[in-house]
Amino acid sequence: MKMKHKNLITSSAMMLFIAATGTANAFDEVNWVWNADVATTVTTAASSITDVTPTGLNQAENEQQTLGALTSTGNVTAVDNALISGLTGAAPITDLAAVETSASALGNSASIESDVQVSYDSIQTFGGVDVALAAPLVGDIADLSLPGTVTSSSSAIGILNASVDSSATGVANNLTVNLETTSDQDAFGIGNNEQTALAIVSSTSLVDAVSFGGFADLGTLDNAVVKSVSTAVGNNFGVTIDGIN
Repeated sequence: MKMKHKNLITSSAMMLFIAATGTANAFDEVNWVWNADVATTVTTAASSITDVTPTGLNQAENEQQTLGALTSTGNVTAVDNALISGLTGAAPITDLAAVETSASALGNSASIESDVQVSYDSIQTFGGVDVALAAPLVGDIADLSLPGTVTSSSSAIGILNASVDSSATGVANNLTVNLETTSDQDAFGIGNNEQTALAIVSSTSLVDAVSFGGFADLGTLDNAVVKSVSTAVGNNFGVTIDGIN
């Protein structure tokens, strides 16, 4: 009986070993399926504390209001530059005349320049006639269907043997703040700017019938022989702060 019981135990152990080694092939192929929902929340907080001792203060309050129509015109016509060396010779570039014409129409314009810290409050309004008051240039803009007009035109026509520079600029509201200081304690500005333009702003620059003859080196000039620039702006605002480097 003891021998038989021992043999049974040995047989059972062998069967368990065979069964255990046989299950290794069950993981030859594995399939993974992932379903994931990812939610990300990013919170950014910034805190800045500036402790300075300015050497001075430029504080300005600017209120400008213009109602009506503004027109600016610059014209140059029929300019003939007679060549010193004659029309058949190769005249030097120094004999080339220069013609410039420009026109600028501005509704409201302000400029602030300082070498110490700047604080400003600016309000600029440009529009048409105030129908409620039946008079231009007074009161607030009441009729939003009636805009003001800013018109600027520059022309140069019929130019012989002369460089031409024509420019036209029309602006309803303009504010420029320029802070240039050598003190890092003054290199900051605080401001509030409101600009309202109910306007038709147009700008035209025309150059026509320009001719040259008898010049040898026009292609060596640093600047363009004929230049025409036209700019129309409703609201323009620029701030420059240049402190100690």
